[in-house]
Parts: sequence; structure tokens; C-alpha cells
Amino acid sequence: MIKKVFIFMCIACMANEASAQGPLSLSQCIDSALQNSLQIKSDNYDLDKTKASIGQAYSSLLPSVNGSGSYQYQFKVPVQVIPAEAFGGQPGTYQTLQFSVPQSKSLTVDASQTLFNASSLIALKAAKVAVNRNLLQIQSSKEDLVYNVSATYYNIQTIMKQIDLYRSNLGNTDTLLSSTTDQFNAGLATRTDVDRLTVSRDNTKASLENSLNNLEKQYNLLKLLMNIPMDHQLSVQREEYENTSFNLDAPLFDPEKKTNYLQIIENKRIADLERRNIKAGYLPTLSLSGSLGYSGYYTNANPFKNLNDKWYPSSSIGLKLSVPIFDGFSKKYQVKQKAIEIRQYDVKAEQTKQQNMKDVANAYADLKSNFLTLQTQKRNLALAQKVLDDVNVQYKSGITKVTDVLNSQSELYSAQNNYINALINIKQAELDLKKAQGLLLNQTH
Repeated sequence: MIKKVFIFMCIACMANEASAQGPLSLSQCIDSALQNSLQIKSDNYDLDKTKASIGQAYSSLLPSVNGSGSYQYQFKVPVQVIPAEAFGGQPGTYQTLQFSVPQSKSLTVDASQTLFNASSLIALKAAKVAVNRNLLQIQSSKEDLVYNVSATYYNIQTIMKQIDLYRSNLGNTDTLLSSTTDQFNAGLATRTDVDRLTVSRDNTKASLENSLNNLEKQYNLLKLLMNIPMDHQLSVQREEYENTSFNLDAPLFDPEKKTNYLQIIENKRIADLERRNIKAGYLPTLSLSGSLGYSGYYTNANPFKNLNDKWYPSSSIGLKLSVPIFDGFSKKYQVKQKAIEIRQYDVKAEQTKQQNMKDVANAYADLKSNFLTLQTQKRNLALAQKVLDDVNVQYKSGITKVTDVLNSQSELYSAQNNYINALINIKQAELDLKKAQGLLLNQTH
């Protein structure tokens, strides 16, 4: 119970602290996500497990020492039957003898040390290489997280700007509806004009509600990526990208330094070590062993007594050489399989390299295209605003109808949305280019 209360208080404090910070920037969202991500925590646990496996592999090269003790009391001591003539008896007869006493005790320490085992040395190298593979997996998870947080952040910016537009347009429509209603009451406008403006206002309200709902969903996604409670109040800064300069220079890129390429190379290294480990199975193994012990005996059941109050020592030392002779060609075909797997990694590496180059080329093309689209939509927005201003003047002068105003408003709303989308799309294109280049972890805004 105390533990649950403590956890609840920690979460509450974290939420209050985050709320006190106010709207978060993109870099703050990324930092929080990287710090709290459950996926990255899981990847770090995998790294810890792999590091522990290094110690396990190293332990096979260290001495092994074991101690043991035993106690035995025999109610009936076994006898041995031997020819009686060995002790001067009648030939053809036998005599029974007991070669032990009822109680026996022993204390023994056994030690062994591997002197040569090629497989153990290669397994240690493989465990160290596996650490690099885990580090690359952590980096890959971080890159995915940064991309998803950034994309969600840009989606939120888009929706917030759309909401601002809908609210502004709703205010303009309400003003126009009010004046048209007054004109209708004065006999200067028709009921159809009022109804059309009412429909336009209601459609704008519906679009506003839909955008508010989408905004909530995007915030929920951002909370999930940042691993914060869903009931936590989260807000992000409003970014103004209109005056942002965009770098359209051809990107510098080394496809062999991307994480996905490096992961394949590490997997190939591990496969090669596994192949070498299998081949090492053809080599002999050599180990040294030794034993030191003491034994005690007595005629009765008394663990604390020995004959003559003595312990009798014993010791030994030995070498063991194990030479593989024939395994039914098992290792031969295992080595062949690993050799094929290594060649597959070579193919995958080349495929990934070409894919990385294509991704950068496509992302750069999208960035240039989105920049041109932004310039076009910027001109269209200014022109649509001018058209609406002119139509409003004409409508107030009675030259045009309300349908002309509604059409001009619709064209302006479309131009506004297109401009916002073009503005965010170019930020998304920048993000995609960084992802293709493998530079996501270098971004600071």
C-alpha cells in the first residue's frame, strides 16, 4: 500500500512539474521522450543482459573449485570372498574378509582449469560484439522515437493553425450573417442569402469541432510517445515557420554510416564468429584437474570420532585431453550454413546501402518540391485574400450577390489550408531528409 502511494505521489509531482513548465518546445518533447521511453528502457535491459553474458563467457576461462563432504555408517559391512590358500588355508576353499570399518567420513576439494578451449575464447569475442549490436539497437529506437515525436509535433502545429483559421473564419461569417440578416429584415436581401450563410457557418463549426477532436488525438499520441499519463495536461509551443529559412543545398551523406547498415555489419560479424566457433569444435581441448581430500574411519556410529584420532590425506593431479574424431559431418554442414548466412548479410548490406541512397535522393527531391509548392501557395493565399476583399466591397455596394462572397470565402479558406499544409509539409520533408541521412539524433529543434 505504501509503495502504491509513493508511486502515485511521484507521478503527481512529475505531472505538476511538467505543467509548471508551460508549453513545450520540440526539443523539450524529444528530451522527455528519450528519457522516459519504455522501448528504450527495454533495449537498455537487453544491453545489460548482453554485458552480463560477457562475464558468463569469461567465467569458462577461470578455474573451477568445488568442495564436498560425506558421512556413511554401514550397519552391515560388506565382505569380500577370496581363496583361503592365499592366507595359508586349504586349497579350493574360500574365506570372507571385511576391508572397511562401519563408519567413514571424507572432506574433498576438487579444482579444474581449462588450459586450451578455442570455443570459449571465440564465445567471449562474440559476446563483446553483441554489445555493439545492442548499442545500435538502442540508437535505432532513439531515431524512431525522435522521428515520431517530431512528426506528431508538426501535426499538432498544423491542426492548431487550422483551428485558428476556423475560428477567425467563423467570426467573419457570423459578422456577415448578422449584416445580411439585417438586410433581409430591411428587404434588401433574400431568405436564401441568410440560409446560405447559415449553412456556411455551421459547416465551419463542424470543421472546427473535428479539428479540436483531431488535436486531442495527436496530444494523446504525443503523451504516449513521451510516456506520461493520459490525464496529464500537455501543451506545446506555437511555432511560426513563415520566416524560417530552408537549406536546399544537396545533402552530404555516407550510406555506410546509417544505423540500419551498421546493424547488418554487426550481425555479419556475429555470424562469422559463430562459424569460427563451430570450426573450433574440431580442435582438441586440454584441462588440468586436481583433488585434495581427507578421510576418517571408526568402528562405531560417532561422527566426531576417528580411529587413532587421525584424518588420512589423499591428493591427485591430472591432465585431460579431449580430441574430436568423427561427428557424422555435423560441424561440416553447420559451417556451410553459416558461410551462406554470411554471404546473405553481404547482399543485405549492399541492398541497404542502395536503399539508403535512394531514400536520401527522394527526400531531397520532396524537400525541393515542397519548397516550390510553398512559394506557389503563398502567392495563391495573397491573391485569394485580395479577391475576397474586392468581393466584400462589391457586396456591400450591392454589385455582387452573397453567393459570390461565399465562393470567395471558400477559395480563401482553401488557400489558407493549402498554405498551412505546404508550410508544415516542408518541415516534414526536412525531417524525412534527416531520417534518410541518419541525422535525427543531431536535431535540436
